[in-house]
Amino acid sequence: MMADALATTEPLFGAHGKALIVDLTERSSREEPIAPDVYRRFLGGYGLGAFLMWKHFAPGTEATAPEACFGIVSGLMTGARTPFSGRIQIVGKSPLTGTWADSNSGGSVASHLRRAGYDALIVKGKAAEPTVLVIRDGEVSFEPAAELWGKEIPETFDALKAKFGGRSEVGVSAIGPAGEKVSKIASVMNDRYHAFGRQGFGAVYGSKNLKAIVVSGSGEVPIKSPKRFRQLCQEVSSEYKRDIGWLMRIFVWFTTPKRFMGWFYRLFSKLGIKVEAPQPAMRQLWSDRGTTGAVAVSIENGDAPVKNWKGVGSTDFPLATKSYKLDGGEVDKMITRKLSCGDCPAPCKGIVRVKSRGLSDVRRPDYETICGFGASILNDDLDLVTACHDACNRYGIDAVSSSATLAWVCEAVEEGILSKAELDGIDMQWGNGEGALALTIKMGSGEGCGEWLRHGSASASAHVGKGSEAFAVTVAGQEPAYHDSRFTPMMGITYIADPTPGRHTAGSGSWQETFNVGFPLPNAVPESETAVKWKGTEGKGVAQAHFSNAHQVLNGLGLCMFTSLTGGLPWLDLVTALTGWDMDAKELLACGERIQNMRNAFNVREGFTPADFAPHPRMMGEDAGNLTSGPLKGVRVPLQSLKEDYYAAMRWDHGTGRLSKDRAAELGIGDILGEYVAA
Repeated sequence: MMADALATTEPLFGAHGKALIVDLTERSSREEPIAPDVYRRFLGGYGLGAFLMWKHFAPGTEATAPEACFGIVSGLMTGARTPFSGRIQIVGKSPLTGTWADSNSGGSVASHLRRAGYDALIVKGKAAEPTVLVIRDGEVSFEPAAELWGKEIPETFDALKAKFGGRSEVGVSAIGPAGEKVSKIASVMNDRYHAFGRQGFGAVYGSKNLKAIVVSGSGEVPIKSPKRFRQLCQEVSSEYKRDIGWLMRIFVWFTTPKRFMGWFYRLFSKLGIKVEAPQPAMRQLWSDRGTTGAVAVSIENGDAPVKNWKGVGSTDFPLATKSYKLDGGEVDKMITRKLSCGDCPAPCKGIVRVKSRGLSDVRRPDYETICGFGASILNDDLDLVTACHDACNRYGIDAVSSSATLAWVCEAVEEGILSKAELDGIDMQWGNGEGALALTIKMGSGEGCGEWLRHGSASASAHVGKGSEAFAVTVAGQEPAYHDSRFTPMMGITYIADPTPGRHTAGSGSWQETFNVGFPLPNAVPESETAVKWKGTEGKGVAQAHFSNAHQVLNGLGLCMFTSLTGGLPWLDLVTALTGWDMDAKELLACGERIQNMRNAFNVREGFTPADFAPHPRMMGEDAGNLTSGPLKGVRVPLQSLKEDYYAAMRWDHGTGRLSKDRAAELGIGDILGEYVAA
């Protein structure tokens, strides 16, 4: 029996103890209580979301069917004004892969949801007409959205903010034209500038005729020890904002990529030398540049896949003449104002102006976007990269999948498989930034060739055929992100072992692998199981299992994954002050393991096995991925065997993916998983 919605008189801190269940078909809503024990076992965020999806998502239901549901869930610390906690988490089933799906975004929707009195929102059914779901404290309404249907994201958000509240008074989550047309790579945009990317959640909104969700709340999250909690939060913020001093500023300058230092980055990659930046310098770098500070280095040292995973950065897109044009320093020149997620002291994002394209009020492109619309297709025009990024956000499509699809198009053109005529007159050669922008807009609008490109490279290659399927680099139908598994095998393990195939955001163990920067929680396990060398693959499957569990703690608490790069937060002290729980690091890490197991069990219940998550040959250094020059020359990675090590550490059956019965009992989730455990 599931320990789910049992009534209790026990005081609850750090949570409200209820979810809001909305049925779009019936235009109805109800509150569902959540037992305190659920939070103690699963925290919030993905953990609470996986628990609720296990209960509410009927097995075998198509992701875009009216009967399907999805959840927007708050992390345990979100809405309590904890530093680095301005995150929104969505859970459900992916239209793109059919697997478990989740995504983590910035914005204020989850904070408003918490202040409205709810820890989670579950949306079911399908509206009869385009609809905006409005939640104001305890009141729910269903507003017509016919006048917004077909509108791009900026116009949609401006209209919703004007109608329902100012910039900070409401949180808004909405789709653009791509989601309306149920594109399987469609994103959901939050507070205009933040995305639920990957997995195709925009298609889920569109299939339900749900244009947007608007949330506002005026309440507070109950805190066990408010004075202590606020003190800890202030200490974290103060430390982050503390002046780093002249020595650290010199280090920051030195770590900024220089055109003449390509040889240095290649050498360190070839030798596998870890360079651990001091935490004060890392905080400054992150605040200044966010993810863009790593672009040029990553292209040069092999971290970023180039030319659809068959190129070499140092020769095909070298730092001295190409990639430096796309690095964070160049992006900085376009910034008009800095931007951060709610309750975050780090303005790692920004708004930019692109004069050559007539664009303003555009979110700064990030690492994945620049690598995708830059190095992956050999385009060194930052203005066009940013324009492609803006098109993704305006139409609401995933930047990784859309740019990877463009790389597939370039190779198909190179091989003579696709012609200009089939691409509506666009000559999509390598390096054609104008063509990339035109095709991105077509994918977003679904017009012309965009009609068959708009579901990603796996779908497009199946449509075209002629052997093009061989270079559609995907895992279970989803394109991997722009961190090369030949450079960081632990990221490769994540691509094929995490319940969300091709995803990089649970692969933060790779920071430990390459830069000796990791989460503090794995210290709850033997250091020998988490300390790995950069070169080689020994122990990396086991290490990634521990880091995966630690990462899910972050998600459960609602904290930004990049906090580990800037110095660990006092997690346990914050949890204790917030909830009153007497919990040690080992118990908190067990919560992360439960979350990871619930995510995986969803796939087991949907009929997936480990064999369905196979790496593309190029990801292992096989076929065209066997590079003949550069830092990754001749590198081959046995990802399948590393996945087996990961499964063994997680106690998952190699053939079925099921958690062992004994471990399920030890974690206290055997009652939930029931028949979906290994014998």
